[in-house]
Amino acid sequence: MNRRVPEPSGRRTSTWKTAIVILMAIATTSCAPISPSGLVTVTSRTAKPVQLTGSFGFGAYTVDPSKVSIILSTIPLETLASGDFEEAQVVHVEMLWKPRAGRTPVSAESTNLSIRYVVLVDDQVGLYGGGGFGWPRGTPGKTGFGLNISGSNLALLESTDGFRDLLTPARLSGLIGAPLDETVAIRMRDAVSQIVTDRLGSPRWVDAGIGDGRILTAAANSN
Repeated sequence: MNRRVPEPSGRRTSTWKTAIVILMAIATTSCAPISPSGLVTVTSRTAKPVQLTGSFGFGAYTVDPSKVSIILSTIPLETLASGDFEEAQVVHVEMLWKPRAGRTPVSAESTNLSIRYVVLVDDQVGLYGGGGFGWPRGTPGKTGFGLNISGSNLALLESTDGFRDLLTPARLSGLIGAPLDETVAIRMRDAVSQIVTDRLGSPRWVDAGIGDGRILTAAANSN
């Protein structure tokens, strides 16, 4: 005979939520990616939402004592470095701390990610930034690592004069992952950093941590 499961209440609510959190952690850490992959959606928080979706198939991740860094592109590294393309997107995510059930905040309203999102169209560039929350997939330092990003807040940080921002303020969500490869991560960082600098006319990126202490981050305005 089928029985209706009663709505949890009181202490049972807390137990149920803890169990769900543990199951989510197990599910998301058991499928570590071994190749660059990602599907990310950025949705404007406006009366008539606008969506921008990126499918990422190129990139890598690195680890240092304070964070894990994943950088992915929608086009190959060689094409990005050459500048011979019409449009591309680059996403860079730092996991600042690993969520642990019962020991750290585990809700989508928490912030354990630093996010940068670059949109390149023709000779225009839009640089978005913000924070978010994500569940790790795999163990940092192993062959592959990924993140399930359940939500974030993004806003335009810098752009060229001709760039049309239809997203700010926005929310980013998606699934990303990459193999461990410091060389590829640094080369991709350098390539997109150069493009952003060239198009904005002055440096807007600083080194602060990939591998030997360098990572792709957005610099503050120079003025």
